[in-house]
Amino acid sequence: MPDPATPHSSERDPICSLGAWLFVPDRQNAAGDVETGYLVRNGRRVVLWHCSRILADFLRTLRRLECRFAVPGSAPLPPGPRAADVPEASPAAHSAAAAGNEPPRA
Repeated sequence: MPDPATPHSSERDPICSLGAWLFVPDRQNAAGDVETGYLVRNGRRVVLWHCSRILADFLRTLRRLECRFAVPGSAPLPPGPRAADVPEASPAAHSAAAAGNEPPRA
C-alpha cells in the first residue's frame, strides 16, 4: 500500500480547512481526467492553476508532522542526557530563575 504522505500516492488527499476557505486538492477520475485543485468559500471558487500541488504537498507535510508529534513517544529525543538522568528543578526555583522574575534590588 502506498504511503499517503507521498506526492505520488494513489490515495486522495482530503479536503482541508484553511481559515474561512476550504482547499480541494487536485482530483483525478477513473478516465484519468485531472481537475486542478481550488479554494472555495461561500460558493466562490479560486482555481490554483500554478500552486495546487505545492499547497497539497505543504498540507501533507503538516499532517505528517501533526501525526508524528501527536502520538506520545513518536517524537525523537534530543541529544544529551535522558530525562531520568537529569535532576528535576522545583517549579518555584524555575520561576525565580526566569528572566524578569528577579526580586527588586535596593
